[in-house]
Amino acid sequence: MEKQILEILLDLQGEMKEVRSDMKEFRSELQKTQADVGTIRSDLKETQDDVRTIRSDLKETQDDVRIIRSDLKTTQDDVRIIRSDLKTTQNDVKEIKGTVNRIEASQNEDVIPLLKVTKQNTESEFHYLNTRLTDIDKRVFNLENRVER
Repeated sequence: MEKQILEILLDLQGEMKEVRSDMKEFRSELQKTQADVGTIRSDLKETQDDVRTIRSDLKETQDDVRIIRSDLKTTQDDVRIIRSDLKTTQNDVKEIKGTVNRIEASQNEDVIPLLKVTKQNTESEFHYLNTRLTDIDKRVFNLENRVER
């Protein structure tokens, strides 16, 4: 019986050594796991910060898209107005061309003599004014000579 107790105690002692060895391994693995958890937490914080930054960037991008949409609508409205103005201008040009063609067709013979008369009147006025200016210039010259003497 003593032998059996000794064997049991020896077995228990061996098993205790194994348990101690297993506990050391467990502690070592626990420390590694804790270190890994710390790294994971750090990575998680960085990831959360990145997500916050991305959300902020996304909000800014969405705001930019809203502004661009508004600008696009304004530009489209401006293009519509320009098209309308262009049509109006084209119609006005057509009307003016028609009027000019009618005037040219009906008054072609009358316009040339009127232009000739206007030219003659302008030339006569030019000669008259030129003569007057020359006379005044001579008078000023004579007056200047008198003043110098």
